Amino acid sequence: MRKIRLIFIVLMLLSGMFYTSCKKSETTPEVPVVPPAPGEFVGTVAVYSQATDTVLAYFLKNNYTRITGSLELYTADDIDFKKYLVNLRSVTGSVKLYKIRNTDLSFLSNVTKITGDLQISACPGLTSLSGLSKLDTLSTSLIVENNPKILNLNGLGLVKTITNIGVKNNSKFLSFAGLGSLTSITGGISIGENPVLTSLDGLSNVESIGVNVVLYNNALLSSLDGLNKLKSINGNLMLSGLPALSGLTALSALDDTISTISISGCNSLANLEGLNNLPYIKKDLLLVNCLNFKNLQGLAKVDTIGGTAGVSQLTAFNSFTGATALKGIKKDLRIVECNALTSLTGLTKLGIVNGNFILDDNRNLLNLSGIDVLKLVKGKVQILNNEQLTTLNGIEPLKTILGDIDIYYNPKLSSYCALKPDSLKGIAYIGFNAYTPTWTQIKAGNCSK
Repeated sequence: MRKIRLIFIVLMLLSGMFYTSCKKSETTPEVPVVPPAPGEFVGTVAVYSQATDTVLAYFLKNNYTRITGSLELYTADDIDFKKYLVNLRSVTGSVKLYKIRNTDLSFLSNVTKITGDLQISACPGLTSLSGLSKLDTLSTSLIVENNPKILNLNGLGLVKTITNIGVKNNSKFLSFAGLGSLTSITGGISIGENPVLTSLDGLSNVESIGVNVVLYNNALLSSLDGLNKLKSINGNLMLSGLPALSGLTALSALDDTISTISISGCNSLANLEGLNNLPYIKKDLLLVNCLNFKNLQGLAKVDTIGGTAGVSQLTAFNSFTGATALKGIKKDLRIVECNALTSLTGLTKLGIVNGNFILDDNRNLLNLSGIDVLKLVKGKVQILNNEQLTTLNGIEPLKTILGDIDIYYNPKLSSYCALKPDSLKGIAYIGFNAYTPTWTQIKAGNCSK
């Protein structure tokens, strides 16, 4: 009887194992391995020296026409790439060229598609991208950097759309000639440290840029000509270290919102003329250290700044003229080290600051006239280190300050009578001014001396 039971248990276990095995095979079928298509090389073709050009010989021998992977040529050795890559038609990945000795890119003359990046770095003989005459698809980024002789981007005349463009530290780079068919940049552009670049000629048919426009440390860039058809920047406009830039008039077709405008070290720029059709700034407007910047002409349609509005270290800035439509700032208003400013003229419609209102170290500020309808500051009011400020006249419309008020180190300030006694919801900190009353004294009418 025990033997019969034992046999029965064994049979049950075996049947369970069989059932489990069958069930597993039903739910997890094997995935068949798909072999490469005829003419397809799967993987990276990488050449680091002449000794490794056996990879290219293998590529040629097998008559490969496309690479599902990347092509990486990282060598200054004298290699006849054209002989080996004569059959190449497309790269489903990136093409990266570093220190190659070629004077053109004719070894890629039959390539029509690159779905990754095209990166060209430190190639001593290239003067353009000549040789890419059949390339009509460049899906991701064009990166051109550290090339001592490259003058332009001739060779990319069939490319209509691209994700990103990065052009950096090319000592003889003159223009974007060669991109005449390009109408859309779905990502952004970053152009910096090209010492003889004077404009953006060559981008003349680009109508939209999906993310940021970043231009920095291009010493001779005097205009943004080339962006004359640009209608939208869906990210930030960031201009820095452009001492020759004299105007933004090439951006006059912009009629859509921008996230942030950040401008610094643009010493020839006097205002924002060219942004006249811009309706709204989603985030910040930051203007810093531009020696000849005078006012906000060019912002005639902007009624709201969605972040911080900051003007700082603008030695020639003398008014907010041009911001005539501005009604609200959703974060801070910061006015710092603007030594030609004597009042706040130009902010005639500004009614609300949702963050802090800061006036700091404006050497010739005399009073606060110009903010004719400012009724609410949701953060702090800070008035600090203004050497010539004698009175707070102009701030009379301000009914409510939800944060604290800090008034310090204004050596000539003796009148606070423009402050409404019941406006402050926070705490008043007042000290080291020509007259330093307490808030209780101001409320009682002892507001000047």
